[in-house]
Amino acid sequence: MFADPVPRRPRRHATLLGRILLWMIVPLFVLWSIGIVITYFISLNIANSPYDRTLSSHLRLLRHEVEQQRLAGGVTLSESARTVLAGGADESATSWQILDANGHLLAGDPAIPIPENWGYDIDQIRFRNASQDHQSIRMAYVWGGRDRDGTGFLTVVAEPAEARATLQQEILTGMLTPQLIILPLAAMLAGLGLTQGLEPLSLLQEHMRRRKPNDLSPIRDDLAPAEIVPLIASMNNVLQRLSDTIESQRRFVANAAHQLKTPLAGIRTQCELALREQEPERIRDSLQQLITGSQRATRLVNQLLLLARAESIDPTQSRTTEMLDLLPLAEACTLDWVETALPRRIDLGFESSGESLPIFGNAVMIREMLNNLIDNALLYTPRGGRVTVRALPEGDRVCLEVQDSGPGIPAEEQSRVFDRFYRILGHGAEGSGLGLAIVREVAEHHHATIAFLPPGNHRDPTSAGTRLRVSFPRDDVPRTRT
Repeated sequence: MFADPVPRRPRRHATLLGRILLWMIVPLFVLWSIGIVITYFISLNIANSPYDRTLSSHLRLLRHEVEQQRLAGGVTLSESARTVLAGGADESATSWQILDANGHLLAGDPAIPIPENWGYDIDQIRFRNASQDHQSIRMAYVWGGRDRDGTGFLTVVAEPAEARATLQQEILTGMLTPQLIILPLAAMLAGLGLTQGLEPLSLLQEHMRRRKPNDLSPIRDDLAPAEIVPLIASMNNVLQRLSDTIESQRRFVANAAHQLKTPLAGIRTQCELALREQEPERIRDSLQQLITGSQRATRLVNQLLLLARAESIDPTQSRTTEMLDLLPLAEACTLDWVETALPRRIDLGFESSGESLPIFGNAVMIREMLNNLIDNALLYTPRGGRVTVRALPEGDRVCLEVQDSGPGIPAEEQSRVFDRFYRILGHGAEGSGLGLAIVREVAEHHHATIAFLPPGNHRDPTSAGTRLRVSFPRDDVPRTRT
């Protein structure tokens, strides 16, 4: 036995406000952390600068004092020098030492750590941090001093780093405290500002909730921010296409209900007559009428479905089109109708220039369009007449023509024959009036034009009938209907 699958929880989508705040606050805190590091080094430099200048002054003073004496006899500082190095009430005392070129102590405090890797650059003051008796100190040293005997020496001074650390902490506190107060306030104000800025989206959401289910009218964009106007335009486009689809389905249902009533009523009548008849011949006639009626109803349903399909094709979908050659397509379609034309003694012919006629289009829909043109021509052509299908180039266009020798279409009726269920009065031909409506839908989908031409041609200038031409654009790229 297999265990029942665990139902998947619906995925929760992040809110737009949450995403914006996330992308604002997280980088803001990252930048704030980087700012703390930068502030630390800035405060360290600010705290060290005045103390280092003082330490440099003490270093130069000490070297000057030693240069006035002989190191062999010891070092004795003047009263003023001792006072300066001792510092004031708020300052720490500065310790010192004098070293020879080999690093041996000549005078001063032996507890001061000897500088590591000190160089012999004359008058180049160098600083370093060190530790003395578990206490951080700041050292300054310089090489280049010479006593009265010409002996070179290294001068070193040091002072506790406690005062520097205190100053640095005060600087950090003064710089970071306002940031700690301002940053949360800035985040709160940003959230409040975004909430107010996204208020139009909330209004739009409330407006969409209040719309009735069957309300497919365009959404107003006069109160929407400029950033979401393209989104509203896309939504309106979807609503328009949905409205067109629903309207197409409604027309199909209405047309089917209206047009199927007559053949279905006829079929029912013939069934009732067949049930009443006793003679086999009359029953056979009734059954033949049932077959004819069912064929008409089947053709009517097929034409309605084809018309609905032609209306529902999305012209923006490039997969509905392909590169095809109209010449073999038209020739094969014409051959399919030869068996229908022969019993009526109609001369069905095909003419072409023999050259390839490439276009982008939907082969199935173009074939159905041509089928309806040929069927319409055969329907209205009397026995012994002629129907000619032509596929020929004309400049930058590719043309399909169907010409018949029927009674023709009056000029005042030519604009109306493409309407659904419209039939010219006075003709006994049977039909549903949907053939040319299908032709128009397919032609519009392919950006083709339809025109009635004079029936005469160079072979027979006096011929009568109807000559209808569908012209397709000859192009190397698919076209979309706007």
